[in-house]
Amino acid sequence: MMPPIKKTEKYNNLIDLCLQLEQDPDCAGDAGMMFVKLLSVYFYKKESLASRNLELFLRDFPAPPFLKGKMTLYDIDIEGLKSYIESDSLNESLSGRIMLSQQFLKAFHSNHPPSFTKLPEDVRFEIMGEMKDKNASIIEAFEKMKKDVSADRNRKVINLIALIIKNIYRKTGRPLNKLSKPADELIGHLFKGSGDVFTGAEKQVADLKDDKKINDLMKLFFSIKQYKDIAEISGFFKEDLDRFRKRAIRARS
Repeated sequence: MMPPIKKTEKYNNLIDLCLQLEQDPDCAGDAGMMFVKLLSVYFYKKESLASRNLELFLRDFPAPPFLKGKMTLYDIDIEGLKSYIESDSLNESLSGRIMLSQQFLKAFHSNHPPSFTKLPEDVRFEIMGEMKDKNASIIEAFEKMKKDVSADRNRKVINLIALIIKNIYRKTGRPLNKLSKPADELIGHLFKGSGDVFTGAEKQVADLKDDKKINDLMKLFFSIKQYKDIAEISGFFKEDLDRFRKRAIRARS
């Protein structure tokens, strides 16, 4: 049974994975290999987990020619990406080459012969719609990564803190407190230099990792009932801070 494909499925943290791949010994320094790895571990992760044959097929997928000689996906050429993914026809597009393969059809359309032309018309139309959506999702993910790079380069400390608080809320669903003062005023009182651009510098990070300041911040914004609660969400704060530190440093390299 095929995992459901959402229309224009969101891949919000592509930038973090691309930075991890720059340190991956299997593909570091080779953008083509990085892209191929993304197919099985990210863009078609659910499908790869459901089918070993598809996973192996994606691992050996040809690297995009437009990435030949490139060392990173971080500054990928969006127009080159679009041309490669969309191709001249839907069947020859990136999703077409994957989702019309025997490996894919055998795994997720096992009630029919593994040939697109032999599939019932309604199934063919369904697959075509899914291919269009997948192509669009992948392009959108890289376009968002470009925007993330710009944001990482210009984000102020106060905006970073507010973003991390929002991420903690989304991750945990923990109730937010009613604030006695505007959020930026409360944050600025705890962290000096909150109006500066966050560059990931040691001095900035040391201040933001101060345990007392983090705990005070968490108590201000979240409903805390037990010590373990504050320990948990403070841990989330530090994890997210480290993630954005790496991104801020990379944005200036």
